[in-house]
Amino acid sequence: MKILVFTDWFYPGSQAGGPIQSLISMMKFSSDCFFVITRDTDLNSSSPYDNVRSNSWQPSFQDNIQVYYLNEDSMNEDFIYKIYNEIEPDRIYLNSMWSPKFTLLPLKVCRKNFWSRQVFLAPRGMLKPAAIKQKGFKKKLFLLFAKFKNLYSNIVWHATSEIEQEEILQLFPKANIRIAPNISNAALTSIKKELSVPFRILTVGRISPEKGYYEALDAARKCNPNKAVQWDIIGLKENSELVNAIQLFANDSSSIQITLHGHKTPDELQGFYEKAHLFFMPSRGENYGHAIAEALCFGTPVAISNATPWKNLEEQFAGKTTSLNPGKLAESLDFFFNLSKEDYQIWSEGALKYASQHVNSNETLAQNKTLFG
Repeated sequence: MKILVFTDWFYPGSQAGGPIQSLISMMKFSSDCFFVITRDTDLNSSSPYDNVRSNSWQPSFQDNIQVYYLNEDSMNEDFIYKIYNEIEPDRIYLNSMWSPKFTLLPLKVCRKNFWSRQVFLAPRGMLKPAAIKQKGFKKKLFLLFAKFKNLYSNIVWHATSEIEQEEILQLFPKANIRIAPNISNAALTSIKKELSVPFRILTVGRISPEKGYYEALDAARKCNPNKAVQWDIIGLKENSELVNAIQLFANDSSSIQITLHGHKTPDELQGFYEKAHLFFMPSRGENYGHAIAEALCFGTPVAISNATPWKNLEEQFAGKTTSLNPGKLAESLDFFFNLSKEDYQIWSEGALKYASQHVNSNETLAQNKTLFG
């Protein structure tokens, strides 16, 4: 089957985070042929990627993937007609909810030409209440317009969980939805983790309020570590006010040392996962949480909010989930700070076992294989 994909960012880009990873991992496990239309720049960059040719097809990291990198200004209706007639795709896949050039424009062309029934749209968590609150008035106004114009009618929605299915139905009650969970690019490690000094906390996620950083800082102020703690924070510095709040905490804290590392590529992240004793991210809402999956695959227990798809962690000694209450989050941190070496081993092994059962399960892979069928 031939799938024509429109996405703002793609490999070798990495700064857009989860939506890129979700798309790439879906393709890696598929036997379909993908033709990807994307920008020739990464998020927040104006320089084209090295080693890619703009405005022409080229092979990607896998034989079943061809990519057309282009300048955003070249993305117009005529170009979409040209590509569609060239590929003659069986399906059209949109990897975003709001993108003007790479979702709304292709949708407009599809509606004009009665191709809507070929369209699959992945909202990628953009319909979560926490996500809609960001620029909330504009998004709510657009959703009203979209319903009035039947913009998303006659398409198939790709939900990655039953939670996302419900979020779609809340706004589009007649939506035709197929569920295929996200696939992780992470691989299970066989390394056994041991406690050492300092105790290393790792947070991976763009520096933005919806990732729960304010709640995380409040929790860090309330906790009482019985040892030296190093907190490594990795992510794009999107919100300057939040970056300043983190830096102020770092300057005032004597027991927890914080280092802001900025954005790192997946390859650069590996060393941080290997060293971390605890992954900490009390996000206000995650459609999946690739960083959570990666931490578990490295045998790192997690302390996260209950606003993610990762459930029943504590029962399997893989981590703790709580509300966004800073006091509850602090209790989770103190629990891991106070573990003995022997008890920590139980939780590290529990994280690995949980990952082996829940990350890229056979059911997940089977649902993805039949997504476009």
